[in-house]
Amino acid sequence: MNGDSQVILLFIAGAALMLLMAVAIILFVVFHQKKMVQEEIKRQNLEIDYQKRMLKAALESQENERKRVSKDLHDDVGMMLMTMRVNINGRKDSMKELLQLVDETHESVRRISWDLMPSTLDNFGLSQAIQEMCERLSVRNSVVVTYKEKGKRISLDKDQELLLYRISQESVTNALRHANASHIEVSINWTVDSLKVCIIDDGLGFDFPSVKNKVSGRHGLGLFNLENRVTLLGATLNFENNEPSGTILSITLPLISHEPH
Repeated sequence: MNGDSQVILLFIAGAALMLLMAVAIILFVVFHQKKMVQEEIKRQNLEIDYQKRMLKAALESQENERKRVSKDLHDDVGMMLMTMRVNINGRKDSMKELLQLVDETHESVRRISWDLMPSTLDNFGLSQAIQEMCERLSVRNSVVVTYKEKGKRISLDKDQELLLYRISQESVTNALRHANASHIEVSINWTVDSLKVCIIDDGLGFDFPSVKNKVSGRHGLGLFNLENRVTLLGATLNFENNEPSGTILSITLPLISHEPH
Protein backbone atom coordinates (compact mmCIF):
# COMPACT_ATOMS: atom_id res chain seq x y z
CA MET A 1 0.00 0.00 0.00
CA ASN A 2 1.50 3.28 -1.07
CA GLY A 3 1.58 6.49 0.90
CA ASP A 4 -1.41 8.05 -0.90
CA SER A 5 -3.64 5.08 -0.05
CA GLN A 6 -2.64 5.27 3.60
CA VAL A 7 -3.47 8.98 3.67
CA ILE A 8 -6.88 8.31 2.13
CA LEU A 9 -7.60 5.51 4.60
CA LEU A 10 -6.55 7.70 7.50
CA PHE A 11 -8.75 10.50 6.18
CA ILE A 12 -11.72 8.17 5.82
CA ALA A 13 -11.12 6.70 9.28
CA GLY A 14 -10.84 10.17 10.76
CA ALA A 15 -13.99 11.35 8.99
CA ALA A 16 -15.86 8.25 10.19
CA LEU A 17 -14.65 8.81 13.74
CA MET A 18 -15.69 12.46 13.64
CA LEU A 19 -19.08 11.44 12.24
CA LEU A 20 -19.54 8.90 15.03
CA MET A 21 -18.55 11.51 17.60
CA ALA A 22 -21.01 14.00 16.07
CA VAL A 23 -23.79 11.39 16.13
CA ALA A 24 -22.90 10.51 19.73
CA ILE A 25 -23.01 14.19 20.74
CA ILE A 26 -26.34 14.70 18.96
CA LEU A 27 -27.81 11.59 20.61
CA PHE A 28 -26.50 12.73 23.99
CA VAL A 29 -28.07 16.18 23.56
CA VAL A 30 -31.37 14.69 22.36
CA PHE A 31 -31.57 12.17 25.21
CA HIS A 32 -30.51 14.82 27.72
CA GLN A 33 -33.18 17.22 26.51
CA LYS A 34 -35.73 14.41 26.50
CA LYS A 35 -34.78 13.54 30.07
CA MET A 36 -35.05 17.19 31.10
CA VAL A 37 -38.49 17.44 29.49
CA GLN A 38 -39.59 14.23 31.22
CA GLU A 39 -38.32 15.51 34.56
CA GLU A 40 -40.11 18.83 34.03
CA ILE A 41 -43.34 17.01 33.16
CA LYS A 42 -42.88 14.81 36.22
CA ARG A 43 -42.30 17.89 38.39
CA GLN A 44 -45.39 19.60 36.98
CA ASN A 45 -47.48 16.45 37.51
CA LEU A 46 -46.26 16.22 41.10
CA GLU A 47 -47.17 19.87 41.60
CA ILE A 48 -50.62 19.32 40.09
CA ASP A 49 -51.14 16.21 42.24
CA TYR A 50 -50.10 18.16 45.33
CA GLN A 51 -52.49 21.00 44.51
CA LYS A 52 -55.29 18.51 43.90
CA ARG A 53 -54.60 16.78 47.22
CA MET A 54 -54.61 20.12 49.03
CA LEU A 55 -57.82 21.17 47.28
CA LYS A 56 -59.46 17.82 48.04
CA ALA A 57 -58.45 18.09 51.69
CA ALA A 58 -59.88 21.62 51.89
CA LEU A 59 -63.16 20.58 50.27
CA GLU A 60 -63.42 17.47 52.47
CA SER A 61 -62.89 19.65 55.52
CA GLN A 62 -65.61 21.99 54.27
CA GLU A 63 -68.00 19.08 53.69
CA ASN A 64 -67.29 17.65 57.14
CA GLU A 65 -68.07 21.03 58.65
CA ARG A 66 -71.30 21.19 56.64
CA LYS A 67 -72.28 17.76 57.98
CA ARG A 68 -71.50 18.79 61.54
CA VAL A 69 -73.48 22.03 61.33
CA SER A 70 -76.36 20.27 59.59
CA LYS A 71 -76.49 17.61 62.31
CA ASP A 72 -76.31 20.21 65.08
CA LEU A 73 -79.12 22.22 63.50
CA HIS A 74 -81.30 19.14 63.09
CA ASP A 75 -80.57 17.46 66.41
CA ASP A 76 -80.02 20.32 68.85
CA VAL A 77 -81.70 23.47 67.54
CA GLY A 78 -84.55 21.53 65.93
CA MET A 79 -85.26 19.67 69.18
CA MET A 80 -85.16 22.91 71.19
CA LEU A 81 -87.67 24.53 68.84
CA MET A 82 -89.97 21.52 69.04
CA THR A 83 -89.81 21.65 72.84
CA MET A 84 -90.63 25.38 72.76
CA ARG A 85 -93.57 24.70 70.47
CA VAL A 86 -95.00 22.07 72.82
CA ASN A 87 -94.67 24.45 75.78
CA ILE A 88 -96.20 27.36 73.89
CA ASN A 89 -99.00 25.27 72.41
CA GLY A 90 -100.83 25.22 75.73
CA ARG A 91 -101.11 29.01 75.63
CA LYS A 92 -102.37 29.54 72.11
CA ASP A 93 -104.52 32.56 72.91
CA SER A 94 -101.70 34.72 74.24
CA MET A 95 -98.81 33.17 72.32
CA LYS A 96 -100.21 32.80 68.80
CA GLU A 97 -97.64 35.08 67.13
CA LEU A 98 -94.76 33.48 69.02
CA LEU A 99 -95.99 30.02 68.00
CA GLN A 100 -96.01 31.11 64.37
CA LEU A 101 -92.48 32.48 64.74
CA VAL A 102 -91.28 29.18 66.21
CA ASP A 103 -92.84 27.28 63.30
CA GLU A 104 -91.18 29.58 60.77
CA THR A 105 -87.84 29.28 62.54
CA HIS A 106 -88.15 25.50 62.67
CA GLU A 107 -88.88 25.38 58.94
CA SER A 108 -85.91 27.66 58.27
CA VAL A 109 -83.63 25.40 60.31
CA ARG A 110 -84.83 22.35 58.37
CA ARG A 111 -84.22 24.14 55.08
CA ILE A 112 -80.70 25.25 56.06
CA SER A 113 -79.92 21.75 57.33
CA TRP A 114 -81.05 20.23 54.01
CA ASP A 115 -79.07 22.79 51.98
CA LEU A 116 -75.92 21.98 53.95
CA MET A 117 -76.20 18.22 53.56
CA PRO A 118 -79.18 16.81 51.60
CA SER A 119 -80.03 13.30 52.75
CA THR A 120 -81.45 12.54 49.30
CA LEU A 121 -77.94 12.60 47.82
CA ASP A 122 -76.74 9.82 50.13
CA ASN A 123 -79.95 7.81 49.94
CA PHE A 124 -81.01 8.11 46.29
CA GLY A 125 -78.10 9.54 44.29
CA LEU A 126 -77.25 12.60 42.22
CA SER A 127 -80.24 12.79 39.85
CA GLN A 128 -82.84 12.56 42.59
CA ALA A 129 -80.99 15.09 44.77
CA ILE A 130 -80.72 17.69 41.98
CA GLN A 131 -84.38 17.19 41.05
CA GLU A 132 -85.42 17.71 44.68
CA MET A 133 -83.18 20.80 44.88
CA CYS A 134 -84.94 22.31 41.85
CA GLU A 135 -88.38 21.59 43.35
CA ARG A 136 -87.44 23.16 46.68
CA LEU A 137 -85.94 26.26 45.07
CA SER A 138 -89.05 26.75 42.91
CA VAL A 139 -91.22 26.72 46.03
CA ARG A 140 -88.96 29.13 47.94
CA ASN A 141 -88.35 31.63 45.13
CA SER A 142 -90.32 33.55 42.52
CA VAL A 143 -88.09 31.99 39.85
CA VAL A 144 -89.21 28.78 38.13
CA VAL A 145 -86.48 26.13 38.44
CA THR A 146 -87.05 23.06 36.26
CA TYR A 147 -85.20 19.76 35.91
CA LYS A 148 -84.64 17.54 32.87
CA GLU A 149 -82.76 14.28 32.44
CA LYS A 150 -81.84 12.31 29.34
CA GLY A 151 -80.05 9.02 28.79
CA LYS A 152 -79.31 5.93 30.86
CA ARG A 153 -77.84 6.62 34.28
CA ILE A 154 -74.32 5.41 35.02
CA SER A 155 -73.05 4.80 38.54
CA LEU A 156 -70.74 7.43 40.03
CA ASP A 157 -68.71 7.28 43.20
CA LYS A 158 -69.76 9.35 46.21
CA ASP A 159 -67.05 11.98 45.73
CA GLN A 160 -68.10 12.58 42.12
CA GLU A 161 -71.77 12.86 43.08
CA LEU A 162 -71.01 15.30 45.88
CA LEU A 163 -68.82 17.52 43.68
CA LEU A 164 -71.39 17.56 40.87
CA TYR A 165 -74.16 18.36 43.32
CA ARG A 166 -72.21 21.24 44.89
CA ILE A 167 -71.31 22.62 41.45
CA SER A 168 -74.98 22.50 40.40
CA GLN A 169 -76.16 23.96 43.71
CA GLU A 170 -73.70 26.86 43.58
CA SER A 171 -74.44 27.58 39.91
CA VAL A 172 -78.20 27.72 40.48
CA THR A 173 -77.76 29.81 43.64
CA ASN A 174 -75.56 32.29 41.75
CA ALA A 175 -78.17 32.54 38.99
CA LEU A 176 -80.92 33.16 41.56
CA ARG A 177 -78.93 35.86 43.32
CA HIS A 178 -77.33 37.72 40.43
CA ALA A 179 -78.92 36.88 37.07
CA ASN A 180 -82.37 38.42 37.64
CA ALA A 181 -83.80 35.43 35.78
CA SER A 182 -87.41 34.28 35.59
CA HIS A 183 -86.57 30.70 34.63
CA ILE A 184 -83.63 28.39 35.36
CA GLU A 185 -83.29 24.93 33.84
CA VAL A 186 -80.99 22.22 35.18
CA SER A 187 -80.44 19.29 32.83
CA ILE A 188 -78.42 16.07 33.02
CA ASN A 189 -77.47 14.24 29.83
CA TRP A 190 -75.99 10.74 30.20
CA THR A 191 -74.08 9.08 27.34
CA VAL A 192 -71.96 5.91 27.30
CA ASP A 193 -68.75 7.86 27.88
CA SER A 194 -69.70 11.19 29.47
CA LEU A 195 -72.06 13.06 31.76
CA LYS A 196 -73.06 16.63 30.96
CA VAL A 197 -74.80 18.92 33.45
CA CYS A 198 -76.19 22.21 32.11
CA ILE A 199 -77.58 25.17 34.05
CA ILE A 200 -79.44 27.54 31.73
CA ASP A 201 -81.01 30.85 32.79
CA ASP A 202 -82.80 33.66 30.94
CA GLY A 203 -81.27 36.42 33.06
CA LEU A 204 -78.83 39.24 32.47
CA GLY A 205 -75.74 37.23 31.59
CA PHE A 206 -72.24 38.57 32.21
CA ASP A 207 -68.83 39.15 30.62
CA PHE A 208 -66.91 35.94 31.43
CA PRO A 209 -63.30 37.12 30.80
CA SER A 210 -63.63 40.26 32.91
CA VAL A 211 -65.42 38.42 35.71
CA LYS A 212 -62.80 35.66 35.71
CA ASN A 213 -60.05 38.24 36.20
CA LYS A 214 -61.85 39.79 39.17
CA VAL A 215 -61.63 36.92 41.63
CA SER A 216 -62.35 39.20 44.58
CA GLY A 217 -65.81 40.09 43.24
CA ARG A 218 -68.97 38.08 43.88
CA HIS A 219 -69.13 36.51 40.44
CA GLY A 220 -65.35 36.09 40.27
CA LEU A 221 -65.14 34.31 43.61
CA GLY A 222 -68.06 32.06 42.68
CA LEU A 223 -66.39 31.22 39.37
CA PHE A 224 -63.10 30.54 41.17
CA ASN A 225 -64.84 28.07 43.52
CA LEU A 226 -66.59 26.39 40.60
CA GLU A 227 -63.33 25.98 38.70
CA ASN A 228 -61.65 24.45 41.76
CA ARG A 229 -64.39 21.83 42.12
CA VAL A 230 -64.43 21.11 38.38
CA THR A 231 -60.63 20.67 38.38
CA LEU A 232 -60.80 18.25 41.29
CA LEU A 233 -63.61 16.37 39.54
CA GLY A 234 -61.54 15.99 36.36
CA ALA A 235 -64.28 17.64 34.29
CA THR A 236 -64.44 20.64 31.96
CA LEU A 237 -66.35 23.87 32.58
CA ASN A 238 -67.83 25.96 29.78
CA PHE A 239 -69.83 29.20 29.61
CA GLU A 240 -71.95 30.42 26.71
CA ASN A 241 -74.36 33.28 26.18
CA ASN A 242 -77.95 32.09 26.03
CA GLU A 243 -80.17 33.53 23.30
CA PRO A 244 -81.91 35.93 23.51
CA SER A 245 -80.59 36.50 27.05
CA GLY A 246 -78.95 34.72 29.94
CA THR A 247 -76.21 32.19 30.44
CA ILE A 248 -75.53 28.52 29.69
CA LEU A 249 -73.11 26.86 32.11
CA SER A 250 -72.08 23.29 31.30
CA ILE A 251 -69.94 20.73 33.10
CA THR A 252 -68.77 17.70 31.13
CA LEU A 253 -67.36 14.68 32.98
CA PRO A 254 -65.72 11.79 31.08
CA LEU A 255 -67.02 8.45 32.36
CA ILE A 256 -65.29 5.10 32.71
CA SER A 257 -67.87 3.03 34.53
CA HIS A 258 -70.65 1.57 32.40
CA GLU A 259 -72.75 0.09 35.19
CA PRO A 260 -76.39 1.31 35.40
CA HIS A 261 -77.24 3.46 38.40
